[in-house]
Amino acid sequence: MAIFEQDDSGHWIGGEQAQGPFAGLQGGGVASVMVAELESIAIQRGLGAAMSVSVEFLRPTPLMPLKTNPKILRRGRRSSVLTNEVWADGKQTASATVCVIHPVGELAIPAKSPTKIDVGKIGPLPARAAPHGRPWLMDNFEIRPGADGIVWFHHKDEITPDATPLASVLGPADWTHGLARPSELKLADPNVNLQVALARHPRGEHIGIRPKTTWMPEGIGLGEGAIFDEHGEIGRVAMSAVLIPFP
Repeated sequence: MAIFEQDDSGHWIGGEQAQGPFAGLQGGGVASVMVAELESIAIQRGLGAAMSVSVEFLRPTPLMPLKTNPKILRRGRRSSVLTNEVWADGKQTASATVCVIHPVGELAIPAKSPTKIDVGKIGPLPARAAPHGRPWLMDNFEIRPGADGIVWFHHKDEITPDATPLASVLGPADWTHGLARPSELKLADPNVNLQVALARHPRGEHIGIRPKTTWMPEGIGLGEGAIFDEHGEIGRVAMSAVLIPFP
């Protein structure tokens, strides 16, 4: 069973594991819901492959039935732009803009020979409890520390019933800034947006993030990182974050 399911009225219902470490649902789960819908539309309409997304988190999304508003903003021959929104109790909580690219076929660009990483041979890290003591989205991931600073994620359950490629990356990507936060300080570090761009869709069951963060004394931070699958680097993630006293 997926973390988010749709009811007969089309509303998305999140389980307890959809929660984040602070108020409301985990941003990566909310982003996955919006993007999975848009990827499904792109597949149905033959628009191409969803390769990048920009997500804005406007306010915490509560654990309650969620309404979405997916639509095609621009349909082009080479690329298209789709948008989606999440609404809860009459208030918009998040938005997403996805760029879909229609491939033109093989070009004269030499392909790199993939070197498969056997992630399964890396021992998993102990489960990490949420600060609030309740279930959260991190419970859904098996996490392994790899070489070169890469942290590997494996979904135990899919975020949405349709495990679309770009959406499957967003759960792990949303943790990028938290993987390299100033842990010695008792501060919360919510990210206010999430931007992901892929060169190709992931292959295999594991997504790796090599994080880097920059934190300013004014409480503003930047999270960024390279995204990997078992065959190599496939994209980049970036987000703006704020540091606030832990509630």
